Amino acid sequence: MFGKRSGYPLNEPELKGSCTLLEIPQGAVYKIVEIRGGPGLHRRLLSLGFHRGDMITLEGEAIMKGPVLVRNLNNDTRVALGRGIAQKILVEPVGSDER
Repeated sequence: MFGKRSGYPLNEPELKGSCTLLEIPQGAVYKIVEIRGGPGLHRRLLSLGFHRGDMITLEGEAIMKGPVLVRNLNNDTRVALGRGIAQKILVEPVGSDER
């Protein structure tokens, strides 16, 4: 169900600045900068273990525009998030000194 994202060259540079969770390449480490949503979405993500400042990585995407598999590196959990929620999570790349 989850697999590698196709269409990305192997030597693609990391995206600079903040972007949504749907725009990042798989395997790269990013930090959650902002969650754009209401209090319900904030509560939902907090209960799943996702907080501002957490280091995350995109591990896979389901076929046919399904959910994305996200790994939180701070508490070592994996969660499948729907694309609507993933679109509201803003992230920025993490330098090697921040890991």
